[in-house]
Amino acid sequence: MSEQATSSSSTAAASVQAVPQFLTSGGRRLFGLCWQPATAAKGTLLYLPPMAEEMNRCRSHVAGTARAAAAQGWRCLLLDPYATGESEGDSEAADWTHWVDDTVALLGQLAAQQGPVVLWGARTGALLAAEAACRAPQHVRQLLFWQPVLDGALFLNQTLRLRIASQMLQDGAKETTDSLRRRLADGETLEVAGYPLPGRLAMALDSRKMSTLREGLRVPVSWLEVMSGAGGAAAPASRKLIDTWPAPVDLHTVACPMVWQVHDREDAPALVEGTLRLLARITA
Repeated sequence: MSEQATSSSSTAAASVQAVPQFLTSGGRRLFGLCWQPATAAKGTLLYLPPMAEEMNRCRSHVAGTARAAAAQGWRCLLLDPYATGESEGDSEAADWTHWVDDTVALLGQLAAQQGPVVLWGARTGALLAAEAACRAPQHVRQLLFWQPVLDGALFLNQTLRLRIASQMLQDGAKETTDSLRRRLADGETLEVAGYPLPGRLAMALDSRKMSTLREGLRVPVSWLEVMSGAGGAAAPASRKLIDTWPAPVDLHTVACPMVWQVHDREDAPALVEGTLRLLARITA
């Protein structure tokens, strides 16, 4: 992108404003930020965030991407699922089934206004997007993934290890992933890295795999994967899955920080630019 084009794009993005709003699904009030383009929209993006701290770490990068996409003509709705962020509901009420049901309901509402939606999911939000697209493919124009979690069970194990690591220096009985899983399966809510993890949500995530969901998907996918260096290839697990995907997959890799992991705010312009390139190919 030329310096002049970058400057023009930045100026246009700066003029776009986010409008907070509440939406209702199944009696649940959900908070969203809507970035509305100044002209007729090319289409609508509905964003589904990752879980817990990953949601917070991605938030500013997602907002910057939505602002830039709106400047290029996309209507962007950034959703806080029920019992997360600014949406109603106590954290312990977070429920995967509600999240899927609410996404399907919102897809129907948005599609009725502007046609099929680009469903954008980051990390575990990509698993959620895939499941919702299986339920309502007629309302989904394209799936847009940011570094999708492919195996919910593996992700859950990694999450539980954060709790185990934080308690290694404490006295008392040592926890294991197996003992924590048993407590979650019994319906207990555990605190992990400062966030409550309800047992029902954990067990739902434990059973989700992208390889299983993709069997019911006939929606094209735009897939953004983050590399540590320029020119890197997608992870072998991602490549293997993409090679057997039943619908077209537009894979794009970018070199930038894994923003959902880093504690300090880091710039990741390549993440925004890569997303805009994928969106441009959707409308081409």
